[in-house]
Amino acid sequence: MQTDSTGGRRRHTFFLLTCVSAVLWLVQRHRSANRIPFHVPLAASEGNSSFSPTLERKIPPYLHYVYGLAPDFGGKPFNFIHYVCLTSAIQNLRPERIYFHYLYEPDTFYWREFVRNVDESGSTRLEMVKERDVTEVFGREVEHFAHKADVLRLEALRDYGGVYLDVDVLVVRDLAPLYRHDTVMGMESQPNLDPSLPPSGLCNAVILAKPYASFITRWLDTYRTFDKRLWAKHSVTTPWDLARAYPTEITVLNKFAFFWPIWDDDSLRMIHRSLSFSFHSPHALAPTADLPFTCHLWESASYERYLSPYDPDRIHNRGKKTGEEREEDGASDENSFSREARRFVGEGFRRRWREAKARGEVDR
Repeated sequence: MQTDSTGGRRRHTFFLLTCVSAVLWLVQRHRSANRIPFHVPLAASEGNSSFSPTLERKIPPYLHYVYGLAPDFGGKPFNFIHYVCLTSAIQNLRPERIYFHYLYEPDTFYWREFVRNVDESGSTRLEMVKERDVTEVFGREVEHFAHKADVLRLEALRDYGGVYLDVDVLVVRDLAPLYRHDTVMGMESQPNLDPSLPPSGLCNAVILAKPYASFITRWLDTYRTFDKRLWAKHSVTTPWDLARAYPTEITVLNKFAFFWPIWDDDSLRMIHRSLSFSFHSPHALAPTADLPFTCHLWESASYERYLSPYDPDRIHNRGKKTGEEREEDGASDENSFSREARRFVGEGFRRRWREAKARGEVDR
């Protein structure tokens, strides 16, 4: 009887050890399945990233901007609209780090206020990344600062992953539902809503990608045939061609996700001259009932007429206009954009802006 009892305990112990070993093996296998190969977080001045990729979140909590690649900042030094857009990203995305890739560092009142916002956020760190001047890519000459920025954003996303945004992209809501995908881009629409027409391409003003995503690596490799004379070939047309050729490598969202309204004047008037557009309701003609994530302000097309007149006080103005600015349409400053943007323009910021303006440090 003693022998049978001892043998039973041994069998029981062996069974328990086998079960524990099996559980440990399954846990290790699950971790391996969720691991992102070649993930190398950007070096930080202190501390380490808390991000660990999972099947539910492949996109790191990093936010990338590329700016200041020309000495004159493309004629648009860091301004009020840039401040509003970057502040909207801090508040809605709550990134762990913002990597600001630059060649010429901005130094305006609005830039200093943005840095102040990051410091006061308590959860986001700003990392300034001094970049090289991209004069060539794979031996092909690069001249325009916009093409230089196209290359740098892809390199940053390839190496580190995260979210890339142009500085004129207003973030309307959290991108969290998209973080489980390898790469995400949105269609850039034609200036109409005919669903039978294909999109112009995939706009690179908003890109989400995990580190070393195959789509980003493949896209960057196409710059071996880069031609500086073709303005949007590699930035808009090429990713759309690649998406159709390799549909499992990218999640493509419709035109209403990131880039609606579009850049034509009728669309710009809709958000800057009326109250008809809602940032928090699905578009009536959208194929889904989803709410937009971002709004691209199309600064290159809209700045002079629509964006430049805004300032920290005017964005809060709900009454009739005074003065000559923007008098050509309507009697009120209240519009769809001002209603959305003013939530990112606080009273303390407005007070400091008035003081800086009185000192002659800012003219708008």
